Amino acid sequence: MGRAGGDVIGRGPSGVAGAALVLFACAGPPPDGTAEARGEIAGDPLTPAVDARYLTHLLFAADDGTAFIGSFDQTAEGEDLLLDYDVRLAEEDAWRSLVLTHDTVSVARAAWRLLPTPAMAVRIGDAGQVVSLLFTEPEGGGTDSVRLVAGEEVSVWTGPTGQRESLGIAAMVMNDRTVPGILFFRRAARALSIPVASTDGRTFVFADSLGNGLVVHAGTIGQPTVAHTWLHGIEAAWGDVTLESPEPGRTGGADSAWRFEISGTTVRGSFRPLMDGDPGDGTLIRMEAIVYVGTEVLYFKGFAATLPSP
Repeated sequence: MGRAGGDVIGRGPSGVAGAALVLFACAGPPPDGTAEARGEIAGDPLTPAVDARYLTHLLFAADDGTAFIGSFDQTAEGEDLLLDYDVRLAEEDAWRSLVLTHDTVSVARAAWRLLPTPAMAVRIGDAGQVVSLLFTEPEGGGTDSVRLVAGEEVSVWTGPTGQRESLGIAAMVMNDRTVPGILFFRRAARALSIPVASTDGRTFVFADSLGNGLVVHAGTIGQPTVAHTWLHGIEAAWGDVTLESPEPGRTGGADSAWRFEISGTTVRGSFRPLMDGDPGDGTLIRMEAIVYVGTEVLYFKGFAATLPSP
């Protein structure tokens, strides 16, 4: 797919992604502009200049239907850091919980940085980026059961709250089985003194067996729908995207499909829910997609997630 046509927005560096591991990262400074350059998970205590809430989301999709979402909610108030972590993995027909943590700890040097829990280890790179997350069952005796490994970013941009977002390649390692896929990283932040200005938005993340990836964010009130594509080794970001939701009450077949089109290009398609992929609260819906690039037809697997604002 070429870059001509459409409203192309904020592209970051691109690279050729292999079939294995290649992406990620995104340590971003908090709203007060301070940054943490060291690689440790938690350094000497340092109260942030402002009380703030940080939301970090990691969304992984693979063409075999494997799906992962990590939601990391961290609020710094005074000397306390309130943690609310919810991490889920979908294999076969159901979502299962990997981490569900509600805790209060002392504020670390970088209040936005992910912290380990009894069920999750965090590996941080020299530049402060997340390299991998390792999850173990409480009764697993320390045996790694699931690992998310991040690699090279293929697209980087700035989100609505000024924080860094990215799309790239990653892999889930489960029982010595490696599943390559696409990873979407999002961090949003808000000083607690600033009123909440937006509502929840719905994000669609898809991957196929050729290493292609697609992210479509439906946005919130006052924000347009945007898309980020990684097709045949070419990344692009698009700001002129039409996304049509299905009519309320429609279930099954074409009547339940979302339809999208990128203006000025030949890229269009539809997303259809897999009826057995909803955990029940409507915030996570596993889906399959058909994407047309000119006369080429691509088949994707992924999911839709409702992502709150900080």
